Amino acid sequence: MRRASIPCLFGFTLVPLLPVTVASQEAIVVTATRFPERALDAPAGMRVISARDIQASPATSLPEVLITLGGLHGRNLTGTPDLQLDLRGYGITGDQNLLVLLDGVRMNSEDLSTTPLSAIPLNAIERIEIMPGSGATLYGAGATAGTINIVTRAPALGSRSASLSGLLGSYGTSDLRAGVNAGGELVALSLHASRRASQNYRANNALRQDSVLGDLRLRHGALQAGLKFGSDWQRLRLPGERNERELQSDPRGTSKPEDFSDRDGDLAVLYLRYGTERVELAADLSVRGYDAQARSTSAFGYLFGDFRYRSQVFSPRARFEFDTFGARSSLVAGADLTDSDYRRRTWITYLPAGVPAGANASTQSSRALYLRYSLAFTDALKASLGLRRQRVSDGNSITFFGPLSAGSRDHAVSARELALRYTLPVGLTLYATSGTSFRFATADDNAQTATGNLLDPQTARHFEAGAEYAGSGSRARLALYRTDLEKEIYFSPIVVPFGANTNLSPTRREGVELEAGMRLGPVDASARIARQLARFRSGVYGGTDVSGKDVPLVPRVLAGLRLAWRIADATQVSANVTHVGRQRYDNDQDNRFPASMPAYTLVDLKAGQTRGGWRLSAGINNVFDRKYYSYGIVGNFNCATPVCAYPQAGRTMYVSAERSLQ
Repeated sequence: MRRASIPCLFGFTLVPLLPVTVASQEAIVVTATRFPERALDAPAGMRVISARDIQASPATSLPEVLITLGGLHGRNLTGTPDLQLDLRGYGITGDQNLLVLLDGVRMNSEDLSTTPLSAIPLNAIERIEIMPGSGATLYGAGATAGTINIVTRAPALGSRSASLSGLLGSYGTSDLRAGVNAGGELVALSLHASRRASQNYRANNALRQDSVLGDLRLRHGALQAGLKFGSDWQRLRLPGERNERELQSDPRGTSKPEDFSDRDGDLAVLYLRYGTERVELAADLSVRGYDAQARSTSAFGYLFGDFRYRSQVFSPRARFEFDTFGARSSLVAGADLTDSDYRRRTWITYLPAGVPAGANASTQSSRALYLRYSLAFTDALKASLGLRRQRVSDGNSITFFGPLSAGSRDHAVSARELALRYTLPVGLTLYATSGTSFRFATADDNAQTATGNLLDPQTARHFEAGAEYAGSGSRARLALYRTDLEKEIYFSPIVVPFGANTNLSPTRREGVELEAGMRLGPVDASARIARQLARFRSGVYGGTDVSGKDVPLVPRVLAGLRLAWRIADATQVSANVTHVGRQRYDNDQDNRFPASMPAYTLVDLKAGQTRGGWRLSAGINNVFDRKYYSYGIVGNFNCATPVCAYPQAGRTMYVSAERSLQ
């Protein structure tokens, strides 16, 4: 079901790249292959955002970090702080085609809600690994656009430390964060907590969010065992869309003063690790879920829903290091055993009473095997091959004033990836990857189909080629990619009779990206240049031929620039410039609407100084008070004018203070 109802290839974009790192990549450790490894052995094209990068950024939440530092596009569809993230141009289905992991554990849910990234305390993050167009063979469904792995700070044995920070900003915003690490010889505990509150820019958009994230670890020789746990509580008012007249006369107002969304989530992961020089064994058992309630105003009156989601995943795996005819090799093999359950009930009254008007029950059971083989022919020439086979059983039942549809289906799908990389003596690395990926329909996707039948899996074929350069104080990357999708899962308003979720005829995403960064004395400068196209390759829906038309909500141009100037050892100033180009409005699949969503450019500034053990900062976001919106829709039955949109905040300011104790 469309989330909005609740509420080749040459061009330029400058979106901030990671700040330049002078240290050798040999020293950088990542977990892209589900085991720690050197960055030089990780998939080509991976981007890494460090805790230091986050601290220097003007961003105040994880979604903002991923947009300003990671090169993703973000849109606000409802007034939530959990912006919908989009990598490489998937539009309204951006969340469902981007796999988000927390320490390797899947965070995506079985509905169309945005991933609750704002609940992850920024002070708990060690680094973020972004793998565009990669991750399907190791992590499974939903990685068509790529994979983001958020790595939290591990508890440190033999040390004790604590941190406390506070932020005050515009629109009554406050953000308190605390962290502690207590480590003995064998056992260590880290605990991070945050509380954020804000009235926000719009009327009826107040937010209260609390979160806690902990990690208890035992280490004895080569054996590690631990328990990661977390909870988050969000209370959010929803302001609703604004029509064209309201955007001009009262952009901060609301026509839905009673709408809201409440969410309580929990996560627990039991993990084991054992490693020798040649063999590493690991296993995770994760349990997560949430309970939520929401009220929305629509053309049908007041809708109230409650939601319940539960998921359990068991992931054993192993890595073996060995020599093949004198060449260094490694093999990662594992399994993912997943069971999930999703329930939703809907009442068409404000105060629920009696039997709900509608209900949706969805179950999914998945069994997957995968392997990744890496071979270093020489120090310069490396190759990897990934394979995955996954079987899924879906069950879905829907009622609306009585039985509507029920069904179950079994699917067997595969993913594969072949990658080659060659490093020249001058520090230039050439790479190419080819592979396939897939995604399954969510409970919401299957809840509103034209036929009442469950949707087929979406499949995609990928190709990417590029070059990376790393020199003394400078970095650059050029990448060209193309992804051809079959049976893309998508809501189309021109599917008769009233629009429906469907498997599309063939579609395509393609683009070119150029990233560069350089250190010039005390100044770090970095930029990212890209062009992305998203098109329907063919298809006729409701008598309308969309062949060659643009997929809505995909900006062709994204642009940005990042500068960081260390004025003195204790003082730094940074600036981000982000530009989002024009794009088709949501619902405009046939490209008949005469106007596009306006482009916008945002400038953010931050200054920080360390003094007496305190780090003091001040920031201004949207310095020039640009009036803009990141999501707009045409032809919506809830809208009194042709266009409705969700206006975003103008200029905002904040001050913060942080204290660390060892």
